[in-house]
Amino acid sequence: MSEALIVLDPAADKSLQQQIRERLIQGILSGSIPAGHKMPSSRRMAEQLGVARNTVVLAYQQLVDDGFLVTRERSGFYVSETVSQQGVISHNAGEPQRDEDDRQFWRAHCNPVSVSRRALQNRPANWLQYPYPFVSNEYDPRLYPSAEWRECTRDIFTAREVAQWATLGNNEDDRHLVEQICTRLLPRRGIYVDPGQILLTSGMEQACYLLGELLLGSQRKLALVQPAGGETGEIFRRTGAQILPLSQDADGPLLDDAFQAAHSIYLQPNVHNPTAVTTSLERRRQLLRQAREQQAVVIENDCDHDFCYHGNPLPPLKSMDGGSSVIYLYQFPKIIDPGMQLAFVVAPKPVIQRLRALRYTLRERVPALNQRLLAKFVAAGHLDAALFKLTQQLKERWTALGEALMYHLPKLKVRRASCGTACWLELPPHVDGAQLQTSAEQNGLLLETVGDGSAVRLGFSAIDADKIEGGVRVLAQLINGELQAEEESLDVASGRRLSAEDLQREMPGAIFLGTNTLGESYRIELKPDGTMLGYSRNDVEMDETDTGRWWLDGDQWVRQWRTWSYGRKASFYVVTDGHRIKWFNETGKLIDAAIIANE
Repeated sequence: MSEALIVLDPAADKSLQQQIRERLIQGILSGSIPAGHKMPSSRRMAEQLGVARNTVVLAYQQLVDDGFLVTRERSGFYVSETVSQQGVISHNAGEPQRDEDDRQFWRAHCNPVSVSRRALQNRPANWLQYPYPFVSNEYDPRLYPSAEWRECTRDIFTAREVAQWATLGNNEDDRHLVEQICTRLLPRRGIYVDPGQILLTSGMEQACYLLGELLLGSQRKLALVQPAGGETGEIFRRTGAQILPLSQDADGPLLDDAFQAAHSIYLQPNVHNPTAVTTSLERRRQLLRQAREQQAVVIENDCDHDFCYHGNPLPPLKSMDGGSSVIYLYQFPKIIDPGMQLAFVVAPKPVIQRLRALRYTLRERVPALNQRLLAKFVAAGHLDAALFKLTQQLKERWTALGEALMYHLPKLKVRRASCGTACWLELPPHVDGAQLQTSAEQNGLLLETVGDGSAVRLGFSAIDADKIEGGVRVLAQLINGELQAEEESLDVASGRRLSAEDLQREMPGAIFLGTNTLGESYRIELKPDGTMLGYSRNDVEMDETDTGRWWLDGDQWVRQWRTWSYGRKASFYVVTDGHRIKWFNETGKLIDAAIIANE
């Protein structure tokens, strides 16, 4: 029974021992492995799973130490009775409730929640293994300064350091980190403030939420450039404020009627997300003068200020004449602190005091450990070094993307700011953005449609510079109609049909990435010994795994999953076309296509 519950993935980040332990705990807690059940011997379990016996022995011993298993002399390992007596096990875990009355009950009690459709669009699992991941707001993990973080982590766990950050009050900010922000980060932007003018937040979203609660309401108006990236607009809208759409041109937001009617204006002058517009210096002066005349508050999101590839970045609004009415927001780059996502607010002391009181009511302060860790990282000079290295890498990709777009798509309007990590590409009128996105993914290219689908956003922070031209070439072919998304048959399929010899040479060890008809991303790995590992993720981020067998029958590739596809055997003719692989059934009909992954 217990062996059937375990599916191991040798390519996973977790060790085999840890995977065995977690699967057995899951089975015990769900009741699939009942209390008092005799576990298979370590030798038998190891043979069933294809692992070393010592791996199973260590996993069993950990479960004994944790109280899930007990040993009986000369008898073996058994599931502990005490786990069941503690009421942990739910024998109905495999029978989800589908009571319509219960659903109606919760519908009556829950308020409606508005979330943008873009926020619900999940990227495929293993997106980094796609040939051309032009995804935005993601970074190549190879650029992450892991060695520097390990050094800082060791430093903050000395007895002296722990005594400082572990005793931090419930609503205090780490003075060491605030000091680094005041003395190292802000002066480079021309901003000089006291520690009492800074508040740390758990990301940009919390900063916007707190400002919305403080500044907005049903009687207030907020001007916001459209389209707006992320959930900023939705966060402000939930305060009950009226959102006024701001227009912009190549120099930035326009001083139109919406601007002049607003009580607060939210701006991204450095590089607007998602349109990649940088507000010119003269337009910044005009915006500040107009805001001062109408007594409006300016909320400045200084995103991607650290990444400048041409000349020097323009000064933030907060540092300019008239910046006293500006509330400044900054978030540390995701590649620097992907797990923390720490941001801060710069504002006059009365504003910070009120924001701190609001933050206290949420009981959601940035963990003290994270604050001290980031303070050490900045103080040691690691932030400066990492940003310099990262900027050089991104500049190479920024240059490659610009050259590729000019060569392959010279007639389209492209907006590429001298800062940021993505560019804006306006599509021809006859091209549907949603269909283009689907066709691009089928060809191994991931991109993001924005607005009404008339434009796409191409991120370059997660793709190697030497792959950018190939990806833009595929995009140009799709836009120009050279690659057709319509179904093809085996007789006219583009690419190379694999013979028996080709299959024997290329299939063992292959990894495929794709999306099924339900919109679920999947990953399939073919082991040289004829076994298969399958992984899929659905729209609610629930993972599913399966195992199976594959073999060759002449010039056909045959596979059979344990549970997927009803566990039925299926035979296919195989065609490869560059980094794509296509499977055709015996009648020559295209059944599926996927991407040959890069490990």
